Amino acid sequence: MSKHRILVVEDIHSIREAVKDILVQQYQVFDAENYDEAVRILDSEEIDLVITDIRMPGKSGLDLIKTIQKEHPQVQYSLMTAYNINDYINFAYQHDIWNIIPKYSFLDINLITVMVKKLLLKDIFGVEKYFSSGFQLTEESGEAFSVPPENGVVFRKISSDKERNHFCNRIGSFLIEKGAPNAVHQILEELTSNAMIRAPRDSKGNSKYQYELPSRDLLVPLEHIQLAETDYFEIGYGIAENSYIIVVRDHFGSLNKKEILKRLDRHITVEGPTGLPSGLADSHGRGLYICREISDQLIFNIEKDKRTEIIALLDKQTNKGYKSLSIYEV
Repeated sequence: MSKHRILVVEDIHSIREAVKDILVQQYQVFDAENYDEAVRILDSEEIDLVITDIRMPGKSGLDLIKTIQKEHPQVQYSLMTAYNINDYINFAYQHDIWNIIPKYSFLDINLITVMVKKLLLKDIFGVEKYFSSGFQLTEESGEAFSVPPENGVVFRKISSDKERNHFCNRIGSFLIEKGAPNAVHQILEELTSNAMIRAPRDSKGNSKYQYELPSRDLLVPLEHIQLAETDYFEIGYGIAENSYIIVVRDHFGSLNKKEILKRLDRHITVEGPTGLPSGLADSHGRGLYICREISDQLIFNIEKDKRTEIIALLDKQTNKGYKSLSIYEV
C-alpha cells in the first residue's frame, strides 16, 4: 500500500525540518518554503494533504489555501501559525478551514501527528488518540460517582437534567481537587447543556420537546426537556499525562463545522461602531466560545446526523496563549 503524500510549506527551515521529521516515518513528505514552490509541487505531484504556515514572504498560506480550493479540490489542507488563531477565525469561516495549529516556542508535535492521521484516515473519534499507550477507557453506571483510572477517562450515560447537574458538580469538584481551574465547572455546564438540548428526538429523528422550538440551539429551561431512554448523552472525565480531560458525546450529530465556526466568529470579530463582537446579543453560541477560551484544546469530532464528540483538554502546567482550531467531520 502506497504512503499518503504530504506537502509541508514553511519558510523557516528549522520548523519545516521538524515537521518533516515527525511525518516522514509514516508518510511521503514533500516540502516548500514559499507559495510558488508549493504550487509547483502541487502541479507535478499527487498530494493528499498540505500543511502550510500562514505568514510567509510573498503570497501567504491563506493565498495557497485559495489556490488549492480552486485548482486542487481533492487536496486536504491545514494551517500553522505563530500568531493568535482568533485573528484568522473569520477567514476560516469564510473559506472552509477547519484546522489551524498554533506554533508555540516549540511545535505541538503530538497535535500535528494526530491531526494528520485523523484527516487522512477519516478515523476521527476517540480521546485516546491524544495520549500515549496505556490510556484507559472505562464505563460506569448507577448513581455513585466513580474515580477515573490514573491514566484515562471514565464515561457514564446522562438521561436527565438531575443526573446532569449531579455528575457535573461531582466531576468539577474532583478535577478541581486535583488541581484543575475552577473554570472546569463552566466547561461542564456549557457542553452538557448543549448536549441536553440536542439530544431529544422522536423515532423520525426530529427534535422532541414539550413545546415547539424554532431552533434547537435556543436557550431552553433544561427541566422542560424530557429524554427518552434512547436519547441519552455521555460525559467522560479524567486525567492523563499533563491534561485534565472532559469529553461529551451525543448520538445525533446535529452540530456541523460551519455552524461551529460561525458561532466562534460572531464572538471574536468586531463589527460596527460599538467596537464589540456582534455575537454578544446572540441567544446561543457564546458557550462554545467560552469553552474554547478556557480550554487549551477544544476538539470537535462529528459524524453528521449520527454522533458528536467534543473533547476539552486543559494543560496541568500552564494555560496556552493561543488555541488550536480542531474540527473534524465525516
